[in-house]
Amino acid sequence: MPYIIRDEHGKVIKVSVRSIHGAELVPHSHPEVVEFLKARGHEPKQIEDALGELRRTDAEMSRAVEDVIMALLKKNILKMTDMPKAVQDRMALRVKMRIMIQEIYDQASGTRT
Repeated sequence: MPYIIRDEHGKVIKVSVRSIHGAELVPHSHPEVVEFLKARGHEPKQIEDALGELRRTDAEMSRAVEDVIMALLKKNILKMTDMPKAVQDRMALRVKMRIMIQEIYDQASGTRT
């Protein structure tokens, strides 16, 4: 969500995805943001398309980060205890679920683990 700065008349004069002291946080689709962009020759649909692509790739990125963490753990570059407890718990659960899935496939295929 972007931050907006207004002038003394309440008109939007600046929009940024970076936090700005004293700025107001609004949705990307906020009518004043859309108007601001269009008035300056930019197409708000490009932002909506980019946001859609980010949402679409969230699961892929999550898996990529998980793979990087696992690689760092295996190489002893990172220890599980280096991560916050919530992350440790999430990683442990995900490892457990992946093992369970693999075991089910192995059993169904007659493969021993």
